[in-house]
Amino acid sequence: MCFQRVEAKLTIDMTSPVEISQAKRMGPKQLDALAERRAELLAELDGIRLLLTEQVEGYGFTPPRAEKSKRLLGESYQITLSYGEATEIRDAEVEKLERSCPIGLFSRLFCKVTQYKLCSGASMVLAGGTLPKGSPRNLRQMFQAAVIIKQKTPALRIERVKDD
Repeated sequence: MCFQRVEAKLTIDMTSPVEISQAKRMGPKQLDALAERRAELLAELDGIRLLLTEQVEGYGFTPPRAEKSKRLLGESYQITLSYGEATEIRDAEVEKLERSCPIGLFSRLFCKVTQYKLCSGASMVLAGGTLPKGSPRNLRQMFQAAVIIKQKTPALRIERVKDD
């Protein structure tokens, strides 16, 4: 893929530039042409995003204190790709877990707020070889049923770092 053409003004019929505020209503053909051009630009942007994402994934470095990001530097721009994840807590499963655990153990896994929130260090409690005394035999399975970690779409950010 090669994206070389960049135009300053959008043209509908390739002869007259589109003004930001039109004095008269556009006709159906003009609306269709504008919508078609928008679709073309969006497709081109998707292609550019894909190319930049591949470059950053393949050749980027991890910035300081940003383990879930990768970055490439250009002369005028820095391109950062950030990976995120969302944690979903299943309340019903957590409540089952709470009924099965001693109070001290459950409070090390979850904090009661309006809804359950994963405690920092919860995965470390389960990562050890032996489970804390009094924990149910299937604690890890119950915890896995209660907590779902979902990957988010990487966020691509392009910033100008130097004026031309």
